[in-house]
Amino acid sequence: KLNSKMLQICLLFALLASVNGIQVYTKEALADKIIKLPGSDSLDITFNQFSGYLSIPGANGDSKQMHYWLVESMNTPISDPLVFWTNGGPGCSGLIGFMTEQGPFQPNADGTLKFNDYAWNKVANMVFIESPAGVGFSYSDEKSDYVNGDDQTAEDNYNLIQAFLVRFPLFSNNSLYITSESYGGHYMPTLAKQIVDSNTAGENPTINFKGFAVGNPYTNVYSGTPAMIDTFWGHQLIAKPYYDSYQSDCVNAFIPRVKECIQLLVEINNGIGDLNPYALDYPVCTASSGKKSGR
Repeated sequence: KLNSKMLQICLLFALLASVNGIQVYTKEALADKIIKLPGSDSLDITFNQFSGYLSIPGANGDSKQMHYWLVESMNTPISDPLVFWTNGGPGCSGLIGFMTEQGPFQPNADGTLKFNDYAWNKVANMVFIESPAGVGFSYSDEKSDYVNGDDQTAEDNYNLIQAFLVRFPLFSNNSLYITSESYGGHYMPTLAKQIVDSNTAGENPTINFKGFAVGNPYTNVYSGTPAMIDTFWGHQLIAKPYYDSYQSDCVNAFIPRVKECIQLLVEINNGIGDLNPYALDYPVCTASSGKKSGR
């Protein structure tokens, strides 16, 4: 939480930015500005980038150091949405999304960079984070800070967003969205609740929260897995004996028969082979669309 003096400074920065239509940065933000990015010499980069660490409370009075990478919008940064992205896992780095999914760049085979045609920062200010502590470059000097769960991660990510808005108060009035994929089906709903509850309680800075989005969300294995099996069956990708076995032995008794059911799922997935389960009805929209993929 911020004291009143710090909050007044943050609001002043935000007011100056909105009134003058210019971007005003704190000295802490400017210290994180990326001046030269390896592999990008051939690119005409027209947007600002910042990367560094945001300090948030740890378990025993210490601090966790959370790594972030901000790429500003190519459109109108001062008014475009502020979007936070973290990958799932749990334990996957947000830089996976940065370099292989919706970030501004993609790597070439020789280590240089090229622009990503599908970059989200064409319309939004993107903040890629590595969470929880211990993922990617995020760390803590206290071992107990590496013990976490969904609730702790939600609290940490909320504190991270608050710390980000202190460092970049010019974005405090922008519409804010949180996004993820896979295990983000846990991360995003819990973080959304944390933000809403904290805003309701009057914690500062207030987050101008507008919503969240999750791709292929891993939210509930008990409902998600049967739906996946039904989808495979509907596409005639699994044999009837496998489908019947899952329906009779695993739908309502997965935990008591967990060993047998996991083995059955392995056999079903092996039978599907190299088909991409996320693109059964349409072409895969990635740079490797022409390649076989079991992802």
